[in-house]
Amino acid sequence: MDNLILEGVVRILDRSLRGCSLLRWDRLGETDYLLRFATAAGDNLRVSLAPPQPAFFRLPHRDTPKPLAPDFFSGVAAQELKGAMLVGISHRGCDRVVEMDWETPSGDRRRLIAELIGKSANLLLLDSRDRVVAFARKMASAFRAPEEGQAYQPPVPRPGLEGATLDPDQVQAVLAGLASDADIFEAAHGFLRSLSPVLGADFPHRPRSRQDPVGEVRAILSAVQSNAFEAVLYSARPPAEMLLRPGAGDRPVILSPFPLVRPPGPVATPCTDCETASRLATAVLVARHRAQSLLERISGCLHKELARREHLLEKLAREQEESRRAETHQRFADLILATPGARVQGGTIVVPDLYGAEGAEVVVPADPALTPRQNAEKHYAKARKLRRGVEKIAKRTREVEAQRGAILEWRSRLQNLDHLADLEALEAELQKARVLPAAHGESRRGHEKEAESDPGVRKFRTEDGFLILVGRTARDNDRLTFHVASPHDFWFHAVDRSGAHVVVRNPGRLGELPREVALSAARIAAHFSRARGKGKAEVHYTLRKYVRKPSGSAPGLVTIRNHKTLEVQPGIPGGEKEGD
Repeated sequence: MDNLILEGVVRILDRSLRGCSLLRWDRLGETDYLLRFATAAGDNLRVSLAPPQPAFFRLPHRDTPKPLAPDFFSGVAAQELKGAMLVGISHRGCDRVVEMDWETPSGDRRRLIAELIGKSANLLLLDSRDRVVAFARKMASAFRAPEEGQAYQPPVPRPGLEGATLDPDQVQAVLAGLASDADIFEAAHGFLRSLSPVLGADFPHRPRSRQDPVGEVRAILSAVQSNAFEAVLYSARPPAEMLLRPGAGDRPVILSPFPLVRPPGPVATPCTDCETASRLATAVLVARHRAQSLLERISGCLHKELARREHLLEKLAREQEESRRAETHQRFADLILATPGARVQGGTIVVPDLYGAEGAEVVVPADPALTPRQNAEKHYAKARKLRRGVEKIAKRTREVEAQRGAILEWRSRLQNLDHLADLEALEAELQKARVLPAAHGESRRGHEKEAESDPGVRKFRTEDGFLILVGRTARDNDRLTFHVASPHDFWFHAVDRSGAHVVVRNPGRLGELPREVALSAARIAAHFSRARGKGKAEVHYTLRKYVRKPSGSAPGLVTIRNHKTLEVQPGIPGGEKEGD
């Protein structure tokens, strides 16, 4: 993200959201979060670390996607910042790092750090002493790898930019520190490129840059200081067209905080402010990324499925050829039974050919462990099996040929699709036809819908958004545990009591549930068991993948391992109940 664009966005957000309370924290996708504020306008701040680039701006309420179940980080953040007031948003001058300071209803301070630095982007929640409470992404760097309970380590500034800010009055000193061999132009060029790569690339073409590089950089930062941004989006085609038809061959869109002397694209779209510009640029990039991902995923899947069908047709052709040998096996059996003195010698039986020339013999394959009659019965059985298979193979061949034809038609259609909506419609069609698997993160949605419409499953939703499913009968328990639940969902059951299987959805594959969620699920498991009304009860819980059903056991009976135990009071927590 462009540092100067980010500066403009932060100023807008600080004016709009300072003093507002957090209403809700939602998860939109992997490392993609939405902070809902209690404002009259219903402000929704999106903080995304997801590709194709980090995002930090408000989303209009009508454009807000449906939230997903929380991951570990969003669960912790939602609990820590529940009802907290945003004290202010600030931007570290020469770092793409945004700090959001909060005050909780109890008066505690929290800080949310958004490091919007490309592939190393991260989101961290700090306590009042700047110790890490939770973070969205693990880091490979040994120096900056965040660790819960440890002090936050900010990004290391580029050499020469330690302590640098966007203050125009500091330009002379900063450039003097960067200049080598008195080359002030190169210092100005490099400094501006670190703040805004697009402005840095345009810097040599600006009229004053050679004669007065210091003055040119100071003029740019003075415009930033006075909030006189003139954000422009440069693209190969109008953004509205690129949102509908995000062509993979287009050059990337370029967002600049000020108009460029040498535009990188033929279409220049002025924007009212930096937040609007950032939102538009991100929408175009996301549409392009989505279209390219869809195209590659659908194309790769169809190629794979076509190869599978062609391989299957080859196999069916061999089976069809083999099925024509039914009469041969019938003839072998007839000849064995028609020869009273037939004997098995080695792996064959030599018999007169009653249907051939006089004196001719036929060598019949045989099993040395069987008698001649038993070998004849074996050939009869083989003949019957091959005759039954003829029609089955023919029917299966017709089915596979039809599937192959449909795949070829889909491939032909794919080559002519350039609208994102058409690609998404084809994606839905292929998923419905069970040709294309669900994308990563969507694989359990069908099961979730199945559970929501299953009359044998009760549904509850915690305040943090976790979905809790409860079986009604022993057979419902089996279906819930072994057909609806994912291996990474959490499973609960009252200890030594007959009762419901309880499943907590875990699409984020958390290693451990937030304690409040685990206690809520345990209370529900105890409530729907024989422990109800008998004081506190113990409840085991583990991941569903550690639950096994013994062979031949009664419905609802299972064994578990790697479990933990909670002691709770049976009851229904105060969270929202979805259904009964």
